Amino acid sequence: MRDKLRHYKKRPKSLVMMILVMLSAAFAVGILLFLVAYILVNGIPHLTAEQFEWKYTPENQSMTPALINTLTMTLITLLIAVPVGIFAAVYLVEYAKRGNKLVKIIRVTTETLSGIPSIVYGLFGFLLFNMQLGWQYAMFGGIITLAVMILPLIIRTTEEALLAVPDSYREGSFGLG
Repeated sequence: MRDKLRHYKKRPKSLVMMILVMLSAAFAVGILLFLVAYILVNGIPHLTAEQFEWKYTPENQSMTPALINTLTMTLITLLIAVPVGIFAAVYLVEYAKRGNKLVKIIRVTTETLSGIPSIVYGLFGFLLFNMQLGWQYAMFGGIITLAVMILPLIIRTTEEALLAVPDSYREGSFGLG
């Protein structure tokens, strides 16, 4: 503690900056807590048991089918995208040659796809699956769109994790089989 005080005595501007940063952080957290409390205080009294019934009718707009569909889409999307993304990253790191043109193309493509906003993915999925292929409002079109949307993230994350493994560990794993 005394070292910090000596540091701030020598550099009073850094003390002022630290205080400003702490005040800004406290202000931001305070605003966030206020917004959450405001939403909860004004929203919870309007929730009723009928809004969580299984049957959706025009008189009773139940949230349960939407919640179940969201969870279903998320799980199926992850079941499709995670294995494909992990296998692609393992191929790129372990099996493909370092200077391979295919690897460079895949990396540029994944970086480009990761920069596309989700609304563009949604519009593309709607136009391709619902309009062009005539699937109407099928859930599978949304699942494929979401899988394509999260695939670059999974590939890049897994690839970076595999690249962080030291070569000595890789060589040791060859000895283990």
